[in-house]
Amino acid sequence: MSDISYQKEWRQVGDGAYSSVHLVDIPAGRLRFEDLHPMSSYVRQQDIARMHYARARARGEDSPHILTWTAMQTDRRAEQMFPGLSYAADDGEQLISANSFLTCALRKLLNEGWLQLHEYISDTYEWQVDIPAAQHEWRARAEALLRWLEESIQLDLYPNVERGSYQPRIFRQFDARHNFVRIGRCDFIRHFVQNHERQVVFNTSHFLHEHDDLISHHSGYGDAIGLMVAENTILRPPVYRRGALLYDGSSWRIESFSLEDIQLILPGEIRLNANAGGAERFQLNPAAPGNIALYTRAGRLGSGNRPLDRTPIARDRTEFVLVNRQALSWKRGGGLQIPQNGFVLSLADGALPSAVAESLIEDAWVEYEFADAKDRLQSAIQAGPILLRDGESALAQATAEEEFWPSRGDAIGVSPVHIDLAGAGERKARSAIGIKPDGELLLAVVDGCNPSFRTEKDSHGATLEEVVELLQDAGAVEALNLSGEGSSHLFFAGGLAGLPSDRRGQRGVFYERMLPSIGIVD
Repeated sequence: MSDISYQKEWRQVGDGAYSSVHLVDIPAGRLRFEDLHPMSSYVRQQDIARMHYARARARGEDSPHILTWTAMQTDRRAEQMFPGLSYAADDGEQLISANSFLTCALRKLLNEGWLQLHEYISDTYEWQVDIPAAQHEWRARAEALLRWLEESIQLDLYPNVERGSYQPRIFRQFDARHNFVRIGRCDFIRHFVQNHERQVVFNTSHFLHEHDDLISHHSGYGDAIGLMVAENTILRPPVYRRGALLYDGSSWRIESFSLEDIQLILPGEIRLNANAGGAERFQLNPAAPGNIALYTRAGRLGSGNRPLDRTPIARDRTEFVLVNRQALSWKRGGGLQIPQNGFVLSLADGALPSAVAESLIEDAWVEYEFADAKDRLQSAIQAGPILLRDGESALAQATAEEEFWPSRGDAIGVSPVHIDLAGAGERKARSAIGIKPDGELLLAVVDGCNPSFRTEKDSHGATLEEVVELLQDAGAVEALNLSGEGSSHLFFAGGLAGLPSDRRGQRGVFYERMLPSIGIVD
């Protein structure tokens, strides 16, 4: 097959419900993956603030305010941007990243009630701080970061203070947990489609989206999660064991991948590998760490416990937070918070030459390779769970093997925190990609929305089992679930083929969602 074909149908999914289904046949050699390059910072601030405003209203807040700041696309060292300050968090974590430092500091100002927004008669606005005199260090930090944020127009309040009131907005008892949002790398697919002529563009990886996704100052709304390979380079490692779509240059396959399937390349060409012998072997989420350990939030899931929030306290260890290919912070003594979209590299004293840790702090950069030579991939994207293996449903196996764990009560889950494989019977908007026996690809998108906001004309979505049946009927023998619900987007021949499921509390009104990465068919 050399041509792309598209068809739409209304399919009965049970109980008299019908769903709008989009199927796209894709030639195997024409699919690739890209991260979106964000355009307007202001557009992102306004859209994401409005989304969180709608969520706050849904939680019962009468007049919420949402404070957003847009992280730099190309991060810098905190000491380069703000020289002469202390870059330590309250728990002793030493922040290397300027984005992480700004996020940490803004949360501190909000939680302490030290931040203020003033309006002047000339209709100008100014951010100020009211910090106790004894807090000299925090005053210096606050003044430096607010100066930069105002000059770069990166900090925004929604809705803004009422014009003409001239009363300062003082952020006391501000719910920074829910109403403060760092905006990461994401944009509308529509912006890409308007600027690039592509036949098919669709959503791919999971990403940070909910409040529980953003618990770490190293994380921002829109940050992608999971393995991504483009042009033979690992851009993001597989933080959790989940399904991935893999291309070796001649054929596609679907397998589960985790950090144990790659090796880390540290400064000095030190290669850490889960299967290596001697000093360069690492353990993934060990109960009792050896010389070198990697920790993810999925560290305790196999034993039935809630996710791992921090690394174990260990006096004689140096630990680093790694997100994608950056080292964002380091800490001595363990107890380092693990971000949803990254992992912690934990080194016992003497495990590696001291110059390695020193260079990692200085260079703040790591690389990755696949541990097995057969996995030298040209292109890959990770999402999950795996839906089909050899033509049969793989959901039972995925539930047992893949690392998904939703938030439950006060226990924060593993991102994406709303995916519960035990509740796969709920009908939602879904996206999935399959492989046919001849090696060609099949993309399936099912429209749907929250039943509370559904109209009589809305598609009902599908359960994961119904997506499995749909893919089987269409001829797929292997299949992978992609990001879904409000993230399901399909553009075909420059137009939006389906209706996104994001409603933001409005019946009959749909909103496109910003995403970090896309699949492209030229």
